[in-house]
Amino acid sequence: MTDVSGVQGVPTWFGPEQSRLFGVLHVPEGGVARAGVVICPPLGRQYQDSYRGLKLLAQELCAKGFAVLRFDYRGTGDSTGNQCGDGAVDGYVESIGTAVSYIRAAGVESVCLVGLGVGALLAATAVEGTAGLVLWDPVTNGRRYVREQQALYRMTVAAGESEDLPPETGAVPLVGITLSAAGAKALGALKIPASVGSIPVLVLPRPERADDRQLADLVAAGNCTVQVVSGQPEFVEPPGIVVKIPLDTLAVIASWLDANLPTETVVLQPVFASDAEVGELPDGRKVVESITALGPNRLFAIRSAIAGAPDDGPTVLLHTTASDHRVGTGRLWSETSRELAALGVRVFRYDRRGVGDTGIATDEYAWITSADAQADVMDAVDALAVAPDRVFLTGICSGAWNSALAGLRHGARSLVLVNLPIYSWRRIDGVNERLWGVADFAAGDSEQPSEQPPALARAKQWVKNWLPYRGWLILGRLGYTQVPEVLFKSLGSRGLSTELVMSPLDYGWFSDHQGPIGFKRLARHGLAPRLTVAPGGDHAVLHRGLQNFIREHLVNAVRKEFADDL
Repeated sequence: MTDVSGVQGVPTWFGPEQSRLFGVLHVPEGGVARAGVVICPPLGRQYQDSYRGLKLLAQELCAKGFAVLRFDYRGTGDSTGNQCGDGAVDGYVESIGTAVSYIRAAGVESVCLVGLGVGALLAATAVEGTAGLVLWDPVTNGRRYVREQQALYRMTVAAGESEDLPPETGAVPLVGITLSAAGAKALGALKIPASVGSIPVLVLPRPERADDRQLADLVAAGNCTVQVVSGQPEFVEPPGIVVKIPLDTLAVIASWLDANLPTETVVLQPVFASDAEVGELPDGRKVVESITALGPNRLFAIRSAIAGAPDDGPTVLLHTTASDHRVGTGRLWSETSRELAALGVRVFRYDRRGVGDTGIATDEYAWITSADAQADVMDAVDALAVAPDRVFLTGICSGAWNSALAGLRHGARSLVLVNLPIYSWRRIDGVNERLWGVADFAAGDSEQPSEQPPALARAKQWVKNWLPYRGWLILGRLGYTQVPEVLFKSLGSRGLSTELVMSPLDYGWFSDHQGPIGFKRLARHGLAPRLTVAPGGDHAVLHRGLQNFIREHLVNAVRKEFADDL
């Protein structure tokens, strides 16, 4: 953590010891900066989708001489705090102030805020005392935002919701984040102020929101530049797993900051912290998270463990989904890591190359099951440096397949594979992208869309309906179809204790691909995994009740597997 130069950024914990925030500080070459920029991210699913784009923006600004801080609000991402706490929104606003104070303490006095989506609303609320403000695709009315996100959640994620899988009592689930009723009310009370004083302001609305009345009032107050930008839906509301970063908008922001912030440089002296206390047990022991790197490509990772836990003890490795970074959908992996660590196991969550905080961000899509991605999986599990019988692997969707790959090649005590849609070992490169219908279906569409010609779709359906199972199995072994028996026979033959956990939607996919037949055949040889179908939920695990179900299920599974060690 001693090299503070370069655009990649240095991860750190900062803020009060009792409520540490996670951030990444990008320090210009030579350790000098002309001004500071604090990037205020959106919330929920938009936070995950925009993560790489905001990192790319930070890199561009750093190259222009700005010290840039990306960070997670209290109760979100890797920062400490409860996302469902009644004071969550106050915590967001206070976190911005803490971020500004941190970057100022490093040596820069002039600090500008850049807020995206609802992050722009939060930045405008916390803007006092800063040198400038960029409102990128801004949410101007918190009440409207909460209503829209609730409606989207109900229509997609919670469609057909089961009474057996409710969220917490009094919780208000949005898409990718869950607030308490008080938190939702507090967020709903926020509005973009009509004036932010004398500081320069850049407003970047999407075309359909350019005539927003509250933005008009802000512009009328003066010292405000407005430029309509395109490409926002593909960036923060992508229809599938591929996020397109609006490079032109990044250039506009960089150019505006270059013209409106000081040019005189100062020497930076930032303070970096690689460890943070994130919890305390009843007996006074501390749960500590440590920033670390795994393998030869230095995959960014966070280790959660009780202070002083042995390095050769029971270890859990969490694999990410699609292009999400280590936090997980709905913050599932951050919260699960801390709960599992309190049991006495070590837990690692990490970013593969091209994702999150591993390496330099680019606008290139990081293919999910590429050769590089598979290499990263093996590097991560090898870097744990513990015996296979001390390793517990889990992940969702492509993360589940990565867990299976690591278990097959490295060995493991146990695997819990959640919403696994891929059952092949061959022809795997790009298979997630080819199974585009699964990705779109995960977003909540009532029917799986298909890009296939009707004749080909009918032919495939005929094969499913009429081809004998042995013929179907041969196609699966060749990698032309997804046949559950292929993957699970390999795992069973390896002697791995495996469980498949699925939402009802994923069980439908599993059944459509002859999963029940394959599992009956495996059971005759003692190779069938355990099978658990959740009462409800969605493929992408945006459903809050399913998040809680999976977290509890994993905690119980780890407690059972390592009962003699905990």
